[in-house]
Amino acid sequence: MDQAHGAFNKYYTEADTLLARLPIAQKFQEKTGVSKVYGASGIAGVGLLLVFLNIGASLLVNLTGFGYAGNILTENGGWFDSAVLIFCVAYASMEAIETPGKEDDAQWLTYWVVFGLFNVLEYFTGFLLYWFPFYYLIKLGFLVWLMAPATRGAERLYHSGLKPLMLQACNSQRSVPAKAEAKSD
Repeated sequence: MDQAHGAFNKYYTEADTLLARLPIAQKFQEKTGVSKVYGASGIAGVGLLLVFLNIGASLLVNLTGFGYAGNILTENGGWFDSAVLIFCVAYASMEAIETPGKEDDAQWLTYWVVFGLFNVLEYFTGFLLYWFPFYYLIKLGFLVWLMAPATRGAERLYHSGLKPLMLQACNSQRSVPAKAEAKSD
């Protein structure tokens, strides 16, 4: 029991530290008297419940795919500090472009390629996916895995699956005109 309590305190402290950088979370705690960690947990829980019950699940999951709970606050308090809760992969992508290294550029560019391809495939198979139970919960987990810097799922998926398929498709497409030219000579 002490071990569980210690783990809870560790994660609670980490979440509290992250939420302390959001002025809206601070205001929430001051006005309601409820811990900002409990408030954020409640919002996340309601969101998961809505996805589980398939109430607005498509919108919520796609917003999560476009969202990113990362470090969006500027060090010296920029305009993001006064925003109402902006968690944006687009911002993380723009921030990556501005950094001198290429490591984070590759992460977010790869994420957008995988996310875009996934949404295109989903568009054409949506009528089948409607009948798949808990599809949006699975998709939510998949998108979090794709975007999480700890897992770098988008890069893994790209290098192990998408890249070989795309190279194969491009090479076969290039060989068709070459074969046609050889026959015409």
